[in-house]
Formats: sequence, structure tokens, C-alpha cells
Amino acid sequence: MSAYAGAAGYERKKARLEQSWSDGGGQLQLAKSTISNLFRYQPRETAAKRISLGEFNEVIALDADARTIDVEGLATFETIADYALRHGFVPLVVPELKHITVGGATVGIGIESTCFRNGFVHDGLVEADVLLPSGRIVTASPTNEHADLFAALPNSYGTLGYILRARLRVEPAKPYVHLHMETFGSTAEYLDAMRAAAESGAHDFVEGLVFEDGRYILMTGKHAENVPAVDDILRRNVFYKLVQRRSDIYLTTRDYLFRYDPEWFWNIPDGIGYALFRRYAPARLRNSSFYTRYVAWKARLAERLPGAREPDTEPLIQDWEVPWEHAAELLDFALREVRLDGRPWAAVPIMTPSQPTLYPIRPNTLYFNLGCYLQVRKPAGKEPYYYTKILDEKCFALDGIKMLYSSSFMTEEEFDARYNGSAYRELKAKYDPDGRARTLYAKVVLPP
Repeated sequence: MSAYAGAAGYERKKARLEQSWSDGGGQLQLAKSTISNLFRYQPRETAAKRISLGEFNEVIALDADARTIDVEGLATFETIADYALRHGFVPLVVPELKHITVGGATVGIGIESTCFRNGFVHDGLVEADVLLPSGRIVTASPTNEHADLFAALPNSYGTLGYILRARLRVEPAKPYVHLHMETFGSTAEYLDAMRAAAESGAHDFVEGLVFEDGRYILMTGKHAENVPAVDDILRRNVFYKLVQRRSDIYLTTRDYLFRYDPEWFWNIPDGIGYALFRRYAPARLRNSSFYTRYVAWKARLAERLPGAREPDTEPLIQDWEVPWEHAAELLDFALREVRLDGRPWAAVPIMTPSQPTLYPIRPNTLYFNLGCYLQVRKPAGKEPYYYTKILDEKCFALDGIKMLYSSSFMTEEEFDARYNGSAYRELKAKYDPDGRARTLYAKVVLPP
């Protein structure tokens, strides 16, 4: 299928959806054609009616004068970025995994190395067509009769409705990115440098990696019209290793946007076999979607083998955010209490211009985001998911908040207190009075 639908194509799809809608009762669940980027630690199955919106996966139009792009809700950021870059633009925030969809990153919380100046993915949203659980389609914007729904889309995870169309702001982009690395030796020195970089106005991108051996790498980037060379991070280099060896890297803008996708951050193992895979595997296999499917297949196979034993690893795939004044305490706690066996923590500074209803983060306040994206060894003698639980507890104790794309462990009372449960119930009663979609707590916290 073409990556371009046009306005007429989108309207035809919407009309087909409305004509074919049948309300047979029961709960609804989105059937995605792309890989899921919800990383629940245990698989979840439901008896919900599955709605296929797979054809809503194209670009509709780009308005260069208004600096906006209209896209369908299941369009991936790879599709969106490829189209926008051909016209000299890029969305304000582009998550680094190619197959994250715009709808998913909006009703979830999407971040990147532009968050210090552009906020989250949802901060670039101008308006959205939303399929409510009843089958009705409404347009939500900050100023119309559905402004309350618009403000509650971030962190709602489809429990108030699914995005069919999103209008996003875009900004000019150049063909290349020049990335500069500096290494620091202490938490305080590192955080001071990261904050200064974020507040200087001199950079287009700010991010970092932190290693257990005491290396703190700050990466600052600028768009560039021309570069002296272009580094290959698909075949010849692993991005997170390259930044440890070089002080300057030059990438195409596309490669920079999706720099962690070929390795799913740092999850493809080392070794001769994997080195050959990196070098010669078809490009369609060198992405996070393939890796996610491969890991799931391997886990299912292991479960079926006679004498299969309990795995000695478990996922630690999470993002935590705390106000900047608590950044050092969170980072030092993570480095002291958690073992990643040489793989890094990821860090980005974030400042949002607004506070979403269901993600109560203070606007115009600099936050520190700490991310971990890998399988870790289970700590001996500890309960399952011990690392997740202690980091969650520390984050909340520091007036922080965590993203909900991965497993969480909270009572409903705790959840409501942290994610504005009272406002959510009012919105749920208004936009899903029959309870056709699961509640947010049931979707993101309750066990399978």
C-alpha cells in the first residue's frame, strides 16, 4: 500500500468504517497491524471485540505554510518521517523506534531528544479525529466542544477512544545531524552540563547515556546541511558503542531519528553470529519490530521444550521522570541498586508547555527522564520484578511520574492519586458511558 492516502482517501476509509460498524456489545480492543510497543511483563489476553483499523496507516497531507502534517492514527513514525523529510520537515518529536504509531505515541507518552524544547509527542498535536468506544467519530481540539477529550488523550491508552487522524506540527529539518559527545565522571558534573545544554538554545538535540563504570556521556546535536562524512549505524557500527569511541558523529537525519532501532537500543547480543547478522541481514530484519517478534518467538519455543527451566532474566523496560532538582538522587539510586551488566541507562531532559489531564507533570518545569530498555539478571533472593518496583517507589517518592507502556505495580487508589483518577472517571462517563473500552487502570496495571 502507498504511504500517501490524501484527504479523499482518508474520508473514504472513515466512511467505510462508519458503514461497517456493528454494535454487538461487549468490550472493544484495537487489532493492530504493526508490532505492539506495549511491554507488559506477562502476556495479556482478553475476550474483547477486536477492531481492525489497520488501513488507517498513511500520510494524508503536509501543509508547509502552516507547518502541519495530517496523518492517520496507525501511521508509523517511519512512514511519517520519510514523507516529511522529503519536503524538508520533521515532526517536533519523533520516537526512535520506527514502528511506533502516531496514535500510540499520543495516547501513550512519546519522548525523544527534542523534548527539552518541544515537550512530548502529544505537545505537537493540533487536533485529532477520535473513534469513541460507541462507534461515534468526533474531532477534538484545544478549543472546540471536545477540548476535554483532547486534553485527556495523552496517557489514556485508547480507553477513551482511538485516534483515526492526527494533525501534528512539524519543523524544518536538514539532511544531516552532527552529534557531539562529551564524557563526564560524576553525576553532579554531568547533570549540570546536561541542564546547561538544554537551556542554552544552542542545540537541536540533547540526550545522554550513563554506564555503571562511572562514564556519563552527554550527546548534543545540530541539524546540518553538509557534513564531512556519514557514519553507518546499520551495518558497520552499533550506535551506542560508536558514541563511546568518538567525540563527533555524522548521520543522515533519518538515521539519527531512528538511531536505536537497528539494535532495539542495545538488545541484540554480541558475538560472531550476531556480528554477521548485523553486517549482512536484509534491512527489513534490521529493526526493532523484527527483534521484538524474534524474542517473543524464542520465549514461546523455550516454554514448549521438555525440561524448560525458569529464565534467569526478566525485563526492565521502563521510563521514569522526576523534577530536575531530584535528578541526581534518582540517577545515583539507579546506579547503586540496579545491575545492567555493562549496558547503559538512557537520559533526556524534558520540558512540557502544558499539563495533560491524565499525566500530571508540571508545565514549564525541567524534568529528568531515566530510561532502561533491556532484560536484566534477576537479583538473587528478591521477588519478581524487584528492580521495577524499587525504581517505581523511588520515582514516586521524588515527586516523579512513570510512563505506563510497561508493567506497573500499584493499587487502584495509588493509581488514581498519581494519574488523576477522579477526572478520568468523569471523562469515562462522558465518552464511554457503557464501558465498552477497559478502564485505564485495568489496561495498564491489572495482571493478565
